[in-house]
Amino acid sequence: MAAFAGGAVVALIASRLLPPLFAQAAGSVSGRDPFAALADDHRHIMALLTEMEQTPQNATFRRTQLLLRLKRRLAAHALAEEDVVYPLLHDRAHEEGDTRRLYGEHADMKMHLSALERMPKDDPDWLGRVTELKMLIAEHIHQEEAVDFPKLRDALGRRAIARLSGNVRREKALLL
Repeated sequence: MAAFAGGAVVALIASRLLPPLFAQAAGSVSGRDPFAALADDHRHIMALLTEMEQTPQNATFRRTQLLLRLKRRLAAHALAEEDVVYPLLHDRAHEEGDTRRLYGEHADMKMHLSALERMPKDDPDWLGRVTELKMLIAEHIHQEEAVDFPKLRDALGRRAIARLSGNVRREKALLL
């Protein structure tokens, strides 16, 4: 029995620790542009929001499914940005003000998500809240892709960008 319990503990630890480590290693050597990967996330997130906007009021189960998928995708993406990208933007690109604003926008998004989660999915105001969130995220995406990511890319060398790629993949693997 003790051997079984020990094996179960080892399996549980390995299942939580190994995927992020493998993702980090793969990201560092894959040559995948971390900024392109984050932009791909942005497209997927916006597509989910568009799909949410197109749901009829009585599609409560579908709305719940889409909201859960959005929360999971946003959580992994935000974790990577908040723990890896934004600290580099702050320290290496010397963008303290932009970094504070980006963290603040993530907090606003989380409050919108929480409100959507608490709201009945057939509430007439639900779609309006989704649209508000979509506009907030669209502005955030534009700022990151047009201003902040290029600044960070310019501040980092090729090796640092490769490390960034691995670190972004590691953080996202913690939740996906």
